[in-house]
Amino acid sequence: MMIDNKLRWLSEPALKGSAFKARENAKIEADEAMWLGVAEAADRCREILVRRRTGRGVWYALVQILRWDAPRRTAETVASFHERHDSMAEAEEAARRMLAEHAKHFYSDMSVEAEVLCELEWDQDSEARLL
Repeated sequence: MMIDNKLRWLSEPALKGSAFKARENAKIEADEAMWLGVAEAADRCREILVRRRTGRGVWYALVQILRWDAPRRTAETVASFHERHDSMAEAEEAARRMLAEHAKHFYSDMSVEAEVLCELEWDQDSEARLL
């Protein structure tokens, strides 16, 4: 998880270089599986950046209603709504529409948050976000 978090902050060229270096390390290190996992994670992060830059692929509009526990600084998902779209622009428009529809649920202890995710982000995060 720490590796994935570090990779998310890298640029496309840095991710490409990281994947290359990890594959090189896999050839000579005893922890081949770990290095191949790092390479795959870097490739995935790079592809997400490419899709965000180009808008290609399938996109999801996601709106979540969160109940906040201020003393603990944590939130619980009360409800979640999503739609699948064939372009990033359509997903952005849908997220704005859904955000407006659910704004009535905003209170001092609640927030309504919108997000647009490409299919690669959705595949990994969708189940965890909606539970």
